[in-house]
Amino acid sequence: MAGSARFVADGGGIGFSESGRLVLGDVAMDAARDYRFEIVASDRFRVFFDDGRFFHEARLDDGGIACTSHDCAPDLYRGRYRIEAPDRWRLSWRITGPRKDLVIASLFTRR
Repeated sequence: MAGSARFVADGGGIGFSESGRLVLGDVAMDAARDYRFEIVASDRFRVFFDDGRFFHEARLDDGGIACTSHDCAPDLYRGRYRIEAPDRWRLSWRITGPRKDLVIASLFTRR
């Protein structure tokens, strides 16, 4: 998927919206998703779906890396955040289970 993401201050948290063009083989479609980040401490945050359901929590280590997981039964999502610079970070998800077997790797850079 190629697109854009936007962070917006949201009543004590941060709203996150991403949208773009997703291409899977011969199929291309528009895709979008919204989340809400809640900053718990300088190194820890929680992420919620746009309907308010809890998604996951993560804590950054001294190297700017955080690992997390989300049980979306019957599949399991294992995530990894990596802060590379103040204007560049990566997020990857390894999803396994009877319905899914894939990796989603995203690179975010400030415009």
